[in-house]
Amino acid sequence: MKNIFIFAVLILCVSCTNDNSKKEAILVNTTINVFLKNSAGENILGTSKYPENGIAVKYLIGGKEFGYGYNTPGAILDNPQGFYIGIVSRHETGKGMCVFLNADPSEEYPITYLHWNETETDTLKAKYRRGSGNDGAFVVLEKLWLNDVLVYRVEVEGQTTQDITIVR
Repeated sequence: MKNIFIFAVLILCVSCTNDNSKKEAILVNTTINVFLKNSAGENILGTSKYPENGIAVKYLIGGKEFGYGYNTPGAILDNPQGFYIGIVSRHETGKGMCVFLNADPSEEYPITYLHWNETETDTLKAKYRRGSGNDGAFVVLEKLWLNDVLVYRVEVEGQTTQDITIVR
């Protein structure tokens, strides 16, 4: 019995290795919180002019528009439309929309279209920092333009949220 115990301990010791290999974590930061308001500052997301079921998020890739999940056909996605609506920020009150931005690596400045209804569309243009570090690969939103106006810069000191407000 003593020999079996020693043999088991020996097997356990031999099977243990010191694994100092590179970590394979992936950091992906490609979302933005959008608040849609009128000129009086009232939230108009979900109103009759901007109904939740009338909103579409599309990506411009290679000159063509694609929906979210274009590169994962058949995937079961939690948010197949490329966004979700709800309480998305602790800095804003009321409903907002968390948008999954176009982060296609083939595009230098990936474009995301927010089709609010059949006639109104806003354009989001992103710039990402991509690379690989000690913890693995990363994709981080650095800048965001709304209709060609810079609205988000990660290097702005004190900027703590990725919230933008669109006034209609």
